[in-house]
Amino acid sequence: MRPAAILSDRMKDDFLKFLRNLRAVREYTREQVSQEALDEILEVGRWTSTGGNRQPHEVVVVRDSDVLGKFAQWGAKPAGPAAAALLIVTANETSAFDEGRVAERLALAAKACGLGSCIATLKNEGPDAAKQLLSIPSERRARTLVTIGHTDSAARRALPKAAQARKPMNEFAHWERY
Repeated sequence: MRPAAILSDRMKDDFLKFLRNLRAVREYTREQVSQEALDEILEVGRWTSTGGNRQPHEVVVVRDSDVLGKFAQWGAKPAGPAAAALLIVTANETSAFDEGRVAERLALAAKACGLGSCIATLKNEGPDAAKQLLSIPSERRARTLVTIGHTDSAARRALPKAAQARKPMNEFAHWERY
């Protein structure tokens, strides 16, 4: 086997492991996230592909602890202890698929920067209240956010272990027919 192919297989295995190990992190330290890390994360989000390359999304970066607390009250609980939240603002309700793609890429970029993240949604009056608070036009969709921070490893270790592992592949994937 050629050396380049071995390296390529190692890179593939490392990358697949990286993707499989992304976890929702809701426990953060008080340490701030650097501007450089936020810029790198946002750059990944900016390059996320969208249907028809419409790019219907923008991101409002929120670091103000009072606003993060309001997000938590409005249903996005992981925002409360986070150092930052990236509120995804889309052109309209029909852009939800692209919004999900951007959210996942922002979370992966945070992991690549050594940070924890969690995708969360504002509930009930939350989207409208957030739009008013942050001067987002009323016709825009502002529901999904990605919280980011330095993972509080001690707090995560203290959590009860998940009762259920991932379902077996034969219950997840169906070949040719359901």
